Amino acid sequence: MLDKKRNVDLFQKIKEISKGEFAKKTIFSFVLKILGLALSYAFIVIVSRSFGAESYGRFSIAFTVLNIFALVFALGIPDATIKIVSDKSINSKFHFRKTSMGLLLFSALVGSFILYALSGFLSHFYKDENLERYFIIAAITLTPLILLRLNFETLRGKNEIIRFGFLSHIIPFFIASILVLVGFYYFNIIEDDIIIIAYAIGVVIAFILSAFWIKKVDTSLLKKYTAKQLMHYSFPMLATSSFIFIMGWTDTLMLGYYNDKVDVGIYNVVIRIARIAIIAITSINLVLAPKISELYGNSEVDEMKQLITKSTKLIFVFTVPLVLVIMVANKYVLSIFGNEFIDGGTALIIVMTSQLINAISGSSGQVMNMTGNHKKLRNFTMYSGVLNISLNFLLIPLYGIIGAAIATASSIIVLNLSSAIFVKRNLGIVTYFNPFTFIKKNKK
Repeated sequence: MLDKKRNVDLFQKIKEISKGEFAKKTIFSFVLKILGLALSYAFIVIVSRSFGAESYGRFSIAFTVLNIFALVFALGIPDATIKIVSDKSINSKFHFRKTSMGLLLFSALVGSFILYALSGFLSHFYKDENLERYFIIAAITLTPLILLRLNFETLRGKNEIIRFGFLSHIIPFFIASILVLVGFYYFNIIEDDIIIIAYAIGVVIAFILSAFWIKKVDTSLLKKYTAKQLMHYSFPMLATSSFIFIMGWTDTLMLGYYNDKVDVGIYNVVIRIARIAIIAITSINLVLAPKISELYGNSEVDEMKQLITKSTKLIFVFTVPLVLVIMVANKYVLSIFGNEFIDGGTALIIVMTSQLINAISGSSGQVMNMTGNHKKLRNFTMYSGVLNISLNFLLIPLYGIIGAAIATASSIIVLNLSSAIFVKRNLGIVTYFNPFTFIKKNKK
């Protein structure tokens, strides 16, 4: 009877964690994230089954280069938008939208021109002339992609989570999947550059829709905001985002150089499966980041700490079981995409181990970004990014996919542990979760 009562109390405790407005928005975010991931995986399956792992590897390289350019030429402004829009103490000082749109439009067009000019060189670098068409289409896609990101991050800062989710997670890959299916099976298109064309059309449609939705965001009371003020917030976040991106995609670019496109395709499926494990983290962070900024700006520190504690528990409860299941059933999960992807089983286990540490560490990076410690987080990501590049350079030529997985896992672990320790020591906030302490408290 006593054990039964303890189990009921523990279950009740978990239910209490999931109550409130924050939890409801997190659930919406979680559902949209799952739907978005399902669509992106459906896109991978469609591409892999229709064109093979080599074509998906080709798309992965072009997609990675496109996102590198989008990150650099966005100048960190979409990331800073979350802080600017959600923090009322900042909102009372300026209106950022006109300035940010002008800067981003000019920067994006410059980036598009540069990527177009480099398309021939990049295809030669990867020893694949078919990639040139991919890079040209990516160059055309760059400007609407950057402006789309500004719009959906603005919606996120205003807690428009559902619209944000549709624009960022669902529409691009949904449109792309439909177009690839129709093109390959109905019109018998066998040229694999339809993959990047379909994705580009998805981005453009999402951007057009975002332009209509963004009009509903009220910024009429905000004053003028200078480019210098905007850069004060955006540049440190640009550095942080850049090195996080480096940790996530350097392995793809280096595999594309040292190994064949089949290995690139297999490894990118491994990385995308690993992202299933952090769906709870990303879903919670979408809602958590603007809320932390708001509470911190209003000096409501105690309430902010309670919210972070609650989110930490949610992350652990929803992430760890999923990680363990994927690690055990790694070959079965990979076989969904085709038998040739089973070779990525060991790499998947290695990367999933780092995601386990990520889950336990909680939302330490979001806490740093939204409490004025974004420059310190930038430094942590730089160190981790350098580690990632160094290990990729050393290990990929020797061990291929497994070397890339070790490099990625190592840098993820270093970044998460560094951030969690900093937040605990300097802010007095515990973002990591100790399941043994949680169970022990509920036994009393």
